[in-house]
Amino acid sequence: MVALGALQSTAIGAADEATVEPAETPAGFAWKPTAVTATAGASVAFRNPGAVTPHGVHWTAGPETPSCSGVPVDAFGTSWSGSCTFAQAGTYPFVCTVHPEEMKGTITVASGEATPSPTPAPGSGQAPPASPPVEALRLPGRQRGSAVRGSITVSPSALGGRLTVELKARRASLGGQDKGLVRVGRVVSSVAGARQLPFVVPLKPFARRALLQRRHLAVIVETVVTPPSGQPTTIARRVKLSA
Repeated sequence: MVALGALQSTAIGAADEATVEPAETPAGFAWKPTAVTATAGASVAFRNPGAVTPHGVHWTAGPETPSCSGVPVDAFGTSWSGSCTFAQAGTYPFVCTVHPEEMKGTITVASGEATPSPTPAPGSGQAPPASPPVEALRLPGRQRGSAVRGSITVSPSALGGRLTVELKARRASLGGQDKGLVRVGRVVSSVAGARQLPFVVPLKPFARRALLQRRHLAVIVETVVTPPSGQPTTIARRVKLSA
């Protein structure tokens, strides 16, 4: 029975038939299945049906941050269900926000069959599709000091827009009692002529005090690029600060 459970927990499932959920194994908790394959544009279902042990999802890498609904991303909870949609092909490793060393999984997204776009007729005036606002985010996962440093590269479609970078931390890590998140830093800048934008986001005074007292502070860094026209693009990453 143990061997059968281990086999099931490591099986590769297809996105249209697999639901990723916690499972108990002799070694502790694990995601079941631990690996899922999907095509670009498809959704993968996640759930935690249990009402006792909290679980959540943290994306450790990937070409972009998936769009999730009903899934506690960089958070945790019980009795939840939802799904994540993967627009770009690539590998998306993830862990549980509560059990990151035990619960690790991977979503592998393959490119779907591309449908050629019709060629606009001469003189039709149809503009080519705009490129995604964000091309790259450089953000070390471990940093020292009371500020988060990084840089983001935007596409020409974002020029003239706005960059917002917010830092959030769990209230418990700041000396609070509940499990929610609180904003501990924020900067807003305009996207002018330069396409590579460095940023420095200092911690608020109360967060700096918590960092000095505890020597470490984990923060969620949310970068939002809002182009002059179109929808904003948000990328979230986790950074661990050391005093």
